[in-house]
Amino acid sequence: MVEGAAVDYYLPDDCWETIFKFLVNNEDDYGDDNNNYHFSTLSTVSKQFLSITNHILFSLIVKPSVTIPDHPLFSLKVSIIGKPSDFLSRLIHRFSNLNSLHLMGNKLDENLRQISSLSFISLKSLHLNCGMCRSPNYFPADGLQLVSRNITTLTSLTCCHVHLRSSHLFLIAECFPLLEQLNLSYPRSWLREQESSLNEGVKALSSSLLKLRKVDLTHHHYINDQSLCYLFMKLEFLEEAIIIGCYQITTNGFASAICERPNLRSLSFSSSDDFDPEFAAISIVCPQIMSLTFTSHPYIEDRGIVLLFASIFPNLQLLDLSGCSYLDEDDICHVLRNCTKIRQLNLANASIMKFRDMNFDVPKLEVLNLSHTKVDDEALNVISKSCRGLLKLLLEDCWDVTEKGVNHVVENCTQLREINLMGCTKVHANVVASMVLSRPSLRRIIPPQPNYCFSDTEMELFSRQRCLVQTALMNLKL
Repeated sequence: MVEGAAVDYYLPDDCWETIFKFLVNNEDDYGDDNNNYHFSTLSTVSKQFLSITNHILFSLIVKPSVTIPDHPLFSLKVSIIGKPSDFLSRLIHRFSNLNSLHLMGNKLDENLRQISSLSFISLKSLHLNCGMCRSPNYFPADGLQLVSRNITTLTSLTCCHVHLRSSHLFLIAECFPLLEQLNLSYPRSWLREQESSLNEGVKALSSSLLKLRKVDLTHHHYINDQSLCYLFMKLEFLEEAIIIGCYQITTNGFASAICERPNLRSLSFSSSDDFDPEFAAISIVCPQIMSLTFTSHPYIEDRGIVLLFASIFPNLQLLDLSGCSYLDEDDICHVLRNCTKIRQLNLANASIMKFRDMNFDVPKLEVLNLSHTKVDDEALNVISKSCRGLLKLLLEDCWDVTEKGVNHVVENCTQLREINLMGCTKVHANVVASMVLSRPSLRRIIPPQPNYCFSDTEMELFSRQRCLVQTALMNLKL
């Protein structure tokens, strides 16, 4: 009977693979990996599961120790200290479907040399983080050249925290003409006299990487209006641009650049000078921008640009104003009354707003971030009635919120799936159980006190209601 029962419950590998992929793909619509803590490390359950997870692992992160997130449901850490020199290539052999590789540390050239010799690998994404490199001038030029010769499938390249030279930009332009995504964010310092040659390097990228759809040049302080306009003019397929902290670019420069690329869908940028009404001219050609992140200059409070968003980008679905601490309730209401299609709104760190007089209706809003603000119970009552379709609400470190305000949200937001109460000092974790009972749609709660120990009865309730309540124990690494 026991043997017969075992046979009855046997599932072939392809069935388990489908189950694992279903669990991963349906956990969260907004790319938050933390919601997988309630799963055990499936690769350690059995040899069958180990074989399956090897097959469906697509991404590998290599640090001084190796982290293997099975997308990211399955997690394992392996130390490479004292391992043979070919350990990385042997590890990659284990995962035949690997298409994304993230490398960091002091041996990037050596690691790139190993993977470039593997004939079977078909990488699509390569992420290099030089932030941990001991040499401040380090750039893995030799390794990148080898990769470009032997791995022709690469479409996404990240080289962040590098000590940038114009020669590096020319190298990327020459070696990777098929790139669709390029991230060169947060470069290390350069000399003032190098700015002209660096701008020439940006122009070389613009002329060579004609298939680029996404580019991230965060904190490239040397970039000027001319380079940006040339970039947008040349990149015909560009859909997303992240140009934050490039303070040599003027408002007019952004306006002119956007006019060169009318098919742009997502823009993240910083204000670098006083508001110029000519910026409004881009409204003629850019109604299709759906994602906008605006960060102000530390010494400029330019409310005018923000207020124009409503007329310039009427089809916005994602608006991130977390870097605009000077905005008030009237500013936000002005934008929201006109941009009625917004689905995700980030107002974190809006320190002067209390949100009590927010008179607006945003029926399509699904994600709202009010972390580190002065929002209180009265404001949450108003907001929850105006945004009844909310799926995700972030209230981290909102010190004026009490249990009363949380109850307003739970009562009015009938589709709420996730709420973050971390650091809400006036809310006690013992309200979580009543929240789960009152709002069955909840799937994830981050309680105000991460070290709170829930009772066995409460944990059974959370499990029965399929709601993950994240605690400090879930942050422990195996």
